[in-house]
Amino acid sequence: MKKINDAPSVRWLGACAVALLLSLGGCSGDDGDDGEDGLAGAPGTDGISCWDLNENGVADADEDVNNDGVVDVLDCQQPPSIGDAESLHAAFFADRPYEGTESCLACHGEIGDDILTTGHFKWEGVATNLEGVEGEIHGKNDIINNFCVAVPSNEGRCTQCHIGYDYADASYDFGDRTKIDCFACHDQTGTYTKAPPLAGRPPASVDLQAVAQSVGANGGVPTRQACLFCHAGAGGGDNVKHGDLSSDLIATTREFDVHMAVDGANLSCVDCHGVKRDADGAMMSHGIGGMPYHSVDEGDMKQCTDCHGDSANIHAGSSVQNTVASHPRLACQACHIPAIARKLPTKTEWYWEDAGQDIDPIPVDPVTGKATYDKMKGTFAWATDVRPELRFFDGKWNKTLINVNDQYSSVPVDLGSPATDYTNPDAKIYPFKKLIGNQPADANNNTILVPHLFGAAGGPNPYWGTYDWNLALQDGALAAGQVYTGEYEFVDTVSLWSVNHEIAPKEMALGMGGDCGDCHGGDQVDWVALGWTDDPVRGGTRPGL
Repeated sequence: MKKINDAPSVRWLGACAVALLLSLGGCSGDDGDDGEDGLAGAPGTDGISCWDLNENGVADADEDVNNDGVVDVLDCQQPPSIGDAESLHAAFFADRPYEGTESCLACHGEIGDDILTTGHFKWEGVATNLEGVEGEIHGKNDIINNFCVAVPSNEGRCTQCHIGYDYADASYDFGDRTKIDCFACHDQTGTYTKAPPLAGRPPASVDLQAVAQSVGANGGVPTRQACLFCHAGAGGGDNVKHGDLSSDLIATTREFDVHMAVDGANLSCVDCHGVKRDADGAMMSHGIGGMPYHSVDEGDMKQCTDCHGDSANIHAGSSVQNTVASHPRLACQACHIPAIARKLPTKTEWYWEDAGQDIDPIPVDPVTGKATYDKMKGTFAWATDVRPELRFFDGKWNKTLINVNDQYSSVPVDLGSPATDYTNPDAKIYPFKKLIGNQPADANNNTILVPHLFGAAGGPNPYWGTYDWNLALQDGALAAGQVYTGEYEFVDTVSLWSVNHEIAPKEMALGMGGDCGDCHGGDQVDWVALGWTDDPVRGGTRPGL
């Protein structure tokens, strides 16, 4: 049989196939959907920890350099040329950009975890010093006052003074370490600040790189300026709330405060409001001493006797020896703070009922030079050289708490006062600043209401945007979980605030030279509030005594 050669046929078919493919390649269609992500790759090799001196990846006993029983970042050794904290931080941030709190946590992660547990960050804690709710969790987040009233619905403005970032509404994550604002306390440049509408964020004008480089200076100890940015500015302005905490204390003189005066003891706030330390002086936590209502077990709060000793001993041989001996229930502050707001004025009255009016010109107090009206906040009274109110006090407070005891039965409504009286043998007489005013309440159920004042995060109708109290109270009640019936009124309120600063020179103390007339024989003291029927030198008595 004759064999047929098929090679040309095969070549022809191959050529046709190539031509077909080339012709199809000229067509353009839509891209297909992306495929699913592939599996994650294997983790990379761990780097060398800064404490791992022999680079074996194991926490060896001899790497516990600070002998605290744990091998961690606190054992890390700095190069000899930058062995101090100031040089280390300056060099570290000279070589790399500051990228937010993460830059601090890279070395100070454990401290970040600790900060999250503090009352300073959480704005609440076990309310040991609040009468009637001692085992419960309360604090700034749910306390009502007669300054800017309350936090709920107003977080974005109130949290200008939070030691964190972005606490703008009730959804804030208090467990997020990256929201800690380390610079709020540790800035050493004096340039760090927080912008009022940014929920704790600094304005763009702050040079964060320079601030980051500064934090190791002064041993990283918070400056008076850092503390006073919030604590002097509380209530909406310098010295508004407390009366004994103003910006003057940043660099004051002895006549206004012997402790913080640059020509006096020149103490920092943390010299008294300290952290807990072990026997070797190592810091045990970042909790600050002196929390008045909750978290009172945090930190180390110095008392007068810790530095000055027993009052009888320190006054022995002086002109007030007999006065001190015969008045054992007088706290040191009662005599050594003869007046507050001695340099800068404080608010003593605040009437929200007057807010919302367009008044021109704005009235000004002739003595202090301060405006006595603000469309956003109402009418005020200012004063300097304010004589504190005296009350018996044992550390426990009456406070009005949202949805706990925010309904009143009498006026003026007591929003804050010592929770004891003279019948308590452990109570002493202490000085307090007094604020009176009025604020909105439900006209039908007698509830002190939380108004939504600032920003859209707390609701659509902030008072400072609409100037409509009804709408602002609807927003506030929704955010705070209060019952608002739709009808409101303004009720008189009063609050007392403890004063412990502006300690005067001893020659200015009440009773100096044995002068009983500093307290007795006039109207300087509210004797009825102290339990007497009248001044004892005029025959006043106290029941049971």
